[in-house]
Order: sequence, then C-alpha cells, then structure tokens
Amino acid sequence: MNVEQAAATDVAPILSRPEPVDPAEDLAGFQHMLAQEIRDDWRPEEWDSKAWVFTGIPGHLGTLVNQCSFPDCHGPSFTRRSGLCNVCTGRYIRHTQRLGAMTAEAWIERAIQLQDTNWASLVVPILCSVTNCTNRSKGLGVPLMTTTEGNPKRWHQQKDRLPPLCLGHQPRHTVEDINDWIASQAANPVAPPEYCAVPWCGYKRHHANGTGLCRLHAKRIQNPGGLALHLEREAVVSLEPDGYREIHAPPTRTGGYELSLAPLRRRHPGLATELLWSLQHQDRIGFPINITTTKALIKSALEFPQATKSFLNADTRALVKGRMLCSVNAWSMFRVVRARLLERYVPWATNGDLLQSDLIPFGLLMTSSNRSGSARSMAALDFRPIPLDWARHMTKLWILERSTTETSSTTLITHVARLCTDFIVHCSSRRLPPPTNASGLSREHGKVLAHALAGMTRLDGKPLTNPYKRFLGSTVAGMIDYARKNSDLFEHTTLSFSLDYDLQIPLEEAPGTDADDETGRAIPEQVIEYLFEQLPTARVASPTSAAVPNDVYKAAFTCYLTLLRDAGRRPNETASLQRGCLSYDSNGEATLLWHNDKGRRRGRRLPIWAETAHALETWFTIRDQHISGMPAGQQDWLFPTFRSRARDKHLKTAWFNRRLRDWIDNRLPDLPGPANGPGAEIPFTKTAVFAYAFRHSYCQRRADAGVAQETLRRLMDHRSADTTARYYTVTNARKRKAIESVKRLSFDTHGTHAPVAEELYSMAAVAVPFGKCTEQTNIKAGGRACPARFQCGGCTFFRSDPSHLPDLKAHLDRMKEDLAWQIAQNLRPSLITDTKNEIEAFTILIQAQEARLADLPSSERESIAEASAVLRRLRASVPTAVEKPFIPIGSLRIRPGNGQDS
Repeated sequence: MNVEQAAATDVAPILSRPEPVDPAEDLAGFQHMLAQEIRDDWRPEEWDSKAWVFTGIPGHLGTLVNQCSFPDCHGPSFTRRSGLCNVCTGRYIRHTQRLGAMTAEAWIERAIQLQDTNWASLVVPILCSVTNCTNRSKGLGVPLMTTTEGNPKRWHQQKDRLPPLCLGHQPRHTVEDINDWIASQAANPVAPPEYCAVPWCGYKRHHANGTGLCRLHAKRIQNPGGLALHLEREAVVSLEPDGYREIHAPPTRTGGYELSLAPLRRRHPGLATELLWSLQHQDRIGFPINITTTKALIKSALEFPQATKSFLNADTRALVKGRMLCSVNAWSMFRVVRARLLERYVPWATNGDLLQSDLIPFGLLMTSSNRSGSARSMAALDFRPIPLDWARHMTKLWILERSTTETSSTTLITHVARLCTDFIVHCSSRRLPPPTNASGLSREHGKVLAHALAGMTRLDGKPLTNPYKRFLGSTVAGMIDYARKNSDLFEHTTLSFSLDYDLQIPLEEAPGTDADDETGRAIPEQVIEYLFEQLPTARVASPTSAAVPNDVYKAAFTCYLTLLRDAGRRPNETASLQRGCLSYDSNGEATLLWHNDKGRRRGRRLPIWAETAHALETWFTIRDQHISGMPAGQQDWLFPTFRSRARDKHLKTAWFNRRLRDWIDNRLPDLPGPANGPGAEIPFTKTAVFAYAFRHSYCQRRADAGVAQETLRRLMDHRSADTTARYYTVTNARKRKAIESVKRLSFDTHGTHAPVAEELYSMAAVAVPFGKCTEQTNIKAGGRACPARFQCGGCTFFRSDPSHLPDLKAHLDRMKEDLAWQIAQNLRPSLITDTKNEIEAFTILIQAQEARLADLPSSERESIAEASAVLRRLRASVPTAVEKPFIPIGSLRIRPGNGQDS
C-alpha cells in the first residue's frame, strides 16, 4: 500500500457516520427535559394524559382523519381526495380498474341507487339443457345472465365441460357425443326434487339442518339472517359485477380514530416520551397529526430491541435489516420524529452555540439548503464528513452567518469534504504533514490545496469543468477571507496561506464561432407559437388535498405561461404576483405591478399588451369564482394554492416547472425546428424549453425589433446594460449596421482620424486589447507575433474606435494608479518614463474620440452608442488574441545566477 492509499484509508472512516448522535451517549437527561416540556392539557378533547391515548376527532384541522364519506360507513378516512375509508377505497379502486375513471362522488351516488334493489328476485336460475326439462342445473355457482368484460365465464361456460344438466339428467357412463345424448334424453322426463332454499342452487335440500339448505350451502350459512345476506351478495356478483360488490357498509370500527401510546410507554418509555413531544411540537408549528404513520411507527417501535433508548441514536441500519422499519409509513414518521428531536437536541447540547455542533438541523438554518441524499434521513446538515477541524469550522461559519450562499449547503459540504480528503492525500504524497489545526497552515499548504482543487473529479470519476472548479475555488477563498475577518480561526495562521487557484485552473476560452452559429437561451418564435397552439391539450393535475377541480389549475398554468411570454419577468417574480397586479392608466393602457426580488426593488411597473391584460382578466374571473376554496391568507395572491394545509400561500415556481416539464417531455411530440438554413427539419431540443428561457425570448424578440438598448435595459429592469446584453444574441444585420456606424470613427494613437474600410475592420486586422492591429506580421500570426512587443500605446498600426472608449478610460485610470505606485516605490526611471508615455498616448486617443463624438448631432451620437454596445456585446463572447493575465509576484521563480544553486 502506497502513501496515498494509506492516507485515503485513514480518512475513509470519517466519511460514514450514519446516526446523528453517538449510540454510546446517554440521552436520559435530554428525555427528562422533554418530559418536563410535555403539556398534559394538550388538546383535552382528544388527548387522555392518564391513559396516553389520543382519539382523533373527524374533521379536525390538526388531525389527518375524517369519517368515511360512504353513507352509513363509520370507518376512518385518511385521504382528503376521495374521503373514503380503506375498505370503501378498495371497492372504489376495483371499480375504476374495471370500467375506467370515475370520481368518488359518482361512485357513491351509483352505489346508493343500487342499495335498495332486491337482487335475489332478479335472478333467473340456469335450467337443464334437456328439451322440455324445467329443473335447475346442478351446481352452486351464481347464474350469469350475460357475459361482460368484468364478468368472466364460470365452470359451466368453459370448454370441455358438460352443458348445464339437472341431477336426474347426468350421464352414468362416458358418451361419445354429448349433444346426441342430450337429445335422446328428451323422452325421459325427471321429476324435480325438493331443491335448496338458494334460488339458483341445483342440489337437494337436506332436512337434517332444519334451514332448507343443501349440505354444501349449510356449511356457509349458519342462520336465516346469514341466508338473506348471502342471497343478496351473491346476486350482486352476478347482476352487478363491475365494481359494486358488497355495497352495504362494513360493520362499525371503533379503533380507527384512536392512537394509543401506552404499549410503547410500557416497553420503551424514552421512545414514548420523544414521540409524544414530537407530536405536540408538530401541532405547535402547524403540522397536522397523521394517525396512520404514527400507528405504523408505534407498531415498529414495539419490536425495537431493549437496547434502543432513543430515536436519535437508534441503529437504523440494524432496524431496517431486521425488518423492524420495513413499512414506508413507519420510516417516514421515523424521519419526521428524528428531525423534530434534532431541532431541540442541538441547542440543548450546545447551549445555543450551533458552531459547536457538527450536526445542524435544517429547521434552525436561516439559509435554504438542498435536502437530498443522506441528509434527508436525518433532516440536518452533517459536517462530520469534513475530516479537518479548521475546514469544518470554516464551513459552518460560512453557512450559518451568511444570509445567502451561491450553492446549496449540502453540495458545498460534500465538495469541501472531498477537497479536504484530496488535500490530505496530496500532503502525504509530498511528505507535508496535513495540519488538523489552522495554526499549522503555511504557504506550501495553500499551493497543495490549489493543486488538489485542480485535480478534483465528480463522483462518477469524470473531471469537473474548469469554470466550476474556479467557482468552487472562489467560494473556498471567500470562506477563508470571511473566517479571517469574522473569527479567530486563522488568528495564528500565516498570511501567506491562501488559495491561489488561478495558476492551477486556467480560464477556458470561449470557442470562436461564426455569426450564423451564434445561439442563445431564447426559445425560437416558431417553437413558442407551437407551444401555445398545443396548450389547450395540456393536462395539469391538481395538488393533493386541493379544494378546486383540475380545470382551475390548468387555467392558472395557462396564465402563468402567458405572463412569462408577454411580460418577461423572472419565474419566481411571476409566480409571486399579487391579485391587484393589473392596473390601467387614464388612457386605458394596461400596466403590470411587480416586485424585483433579485434586485430588491419593489413596486415596479411594466406596460403590457391588451391581449396580456385580457388573459389576466380571464384568470381573475376563474379565480374569483372559487374564492371560497381559498384558506385565510391566500386571497391576496394571483396564484393561490387552494389548499387548506399548504405551507405556501401561493403556487411556487417548482410546481409550475414540474407541470411544464411533464407536459413538454411526456405529452408533446417533437418540437418544430428551423424551416430553412442550418439544422432545417431537425426538432428543437425539449430540454432547452424551461421557464427562465421565456425571459431570454422576451429580450431577444425586442432586440430583433430594433428596440434601443437603454429602453431594453429599462424593460428588463437591469442596472447595467452589460447584463441586458447577455440575454440576446446579435444577428448579422445588426453586426453590419454596427460596423458601418463606427468604422468611420477610427483613430490611431496620435489622435489622427483613420477611417477603416469594412473589409479591413472584419478581416485585414486582428483584435488586440482596446482596438485592432493592422500590422501584417502580427495578423499572419493571429495576433501573437507583435514586433512592438504588444505596446499598443506607442504603435502606429494600432486603431481604436468609440466602441472601446469605456475600456480605454478604465485602462487609463489603472495606468495612473500604477504610475503613482511606481513613483512611490522609486522604481527605475526608464519604467516610469514608459508608463508616462503610454498614459499620454491613450489620453490623446481618448480626447480625440470624445471631441469627434461631441461634434456629431445628438441622433447620430445615440446611433453610435447603440452600435458600440452591440460590438462590446460581441467582444464579450470572443476573447482577444492577446490576453495579459495577472500573475502574483510570489508565484514567479527567479532564475539563479552563476554560482548559485537552483
């Protein structure tokens, strides 16, 4: 085993600690504190504190239990959708499987109509097949009037069986042709016997039982009352086989509403205390009590071994392996109880200082976190996989004290843990001790950390992309800086320790593409038209426990997509619109009132088309018709949930996104592609259609219509025009128009007006910082063989135009700052002189461009400003041939002179 494998082996046990609390820890003190917080007067009409029995009241908002909606059925119902008990739900499901979909209300109404039917009187028994014989055929089976899809053939209708025959007409021996034998028996009439009391039974009555039944029916029916029930039920099987079996309500069940914790209290008193506290805590925070899942958990907990003292440190792997948590309901309630207990245990164990705990429940976080993977089972952020103490403390500080994070917390913890593991391996391979204490970190550790970051891979072994590595590096560097400023974690750490990931992870150049190949995230107009043509065929299912039909949610989905297309707001801003978002001015023009949540600018107004306002008015009409189905607090929102138990007051973006993805991926055929040109007749990618893409389409549509960039920026409500420029692509026509506008305003470094031809602007020049180079040698080398050593400020081949003016001004300010620093540090006079000359050259160039622009009419200046913005947008997507990255001076290696060791 080499050094790296040994280091990885040492770290591996830290990465898997399944239980939130150490099983060896005694939680008796914590359970005693919970027992003191339990209220004996909690819901006195339902909770019996002496017997530890909870009896749910049907219809109570705090309990998920109702009485079955089937008439005269007293069973408990735990479903809000159908309102049926388990027995009635089974009969209802069997019916829908046989005949197709039917609402529970329609099924109940049909069953009520059939309850008063005298089924036995409608039965006509099957007679003997012999001509002129009126005796009943032999057998116990219920006669079938007709064969239906839900009514299979019985024994006397199957092949290779005898036809229906009475007791007197039974062949004694094997016959060659049964039909000829039946025809020959017409001359042998048989007197009917004294039949069984069951109208369709062909056996003789047995007088010994005293009920008038045959021997076989007497085994099934014990008394006359049972005979009537048997006749009715068997007749229903024959005459109404398609779902209406046993239409009478089942006998009354009294235990369906009760939840007894007494058995669990006798066997595991600690578990019973934790469960009762969790139920009361659930009720305090507004979550209803689910009797079904709680019963399943109690049933499973009674089988827990005696060594299990708490839900927090119970060995879940052993419980699942021993099939003591095999029920889905029991496992789901187990996770809920553990999550509630963690929210109380962590503050109790740390005296309120969450930084001391390596397990932080989601309910105590102020930031949103991704609850996927193993974190869901314990409902908390687990920092224990991070093997280094200083990195673990730094990550906790970053997540707890920052109001927002750029990535989900669980993803950040996973990547920091893997980065630390690779960091330990790299330190061991370089014979560098991996410090567990922050005071031992040095500059070499920072280099090793950057090297480990550059070599990180995904969980499947594929390499991470460089942009994501740089993003992760900037996040970790920000965590280090934040910990230095806001804690004493790095108080004794040298300042040379830092994460210099720039040298290890290069910037990826955007591939140069031709103008015809430029694509953005905007959805093509022909695809949007097709989607709205197919929108009436979309199927939008209502959420669980909805108080309105599916048509209402489909209307909300239609209005949501219309607003995304016509208003161009962000998906979350569209979903969170208020009921009063539409207003009209004195001229009758419609305006949409919305809030820019990302930019923290509220009360924004956007002019919208009359068609969009009409779509909103249509949704207002449908929405207001069901205002009675809105719980308190939902009347103010444009898209309420219509659910009484929903935590959210309005439909969230995630709900709309799921319906959009299901509709596009599963309901629609291929999306139309371009009609002509490259990629003609190739279907448009379905994954490119998502909610945020409609915002790009909104911007692209107006940019193609020639809307000025400043106006477009205002419509998008961006602070910077550069942000708006990222939302649309520039077509060939706009490129040519922009080049035509600025090519005649080109200047050299002496400030002399030097107009450039269009072909020279596009082809006979190479892009350099702040302009173009017309020197032939440099052009042939693609801009990487400049004879002037890239000193464009003093080169006569350098050309610049007004589209570079903002960058020139920023560069001039930076050079002035550099000059002041050079003078203060008393550097070589030749270096200071070169900087002054470059400042003078760029100052002359900027003044010449500004003077030329000042002489132009205002309309022409606006046109040139628009063209300059277009060209800057193009340059932002394709880097120049010459890039001058900033190299930290500490990373440079000095070549040793003669007589020195390398």
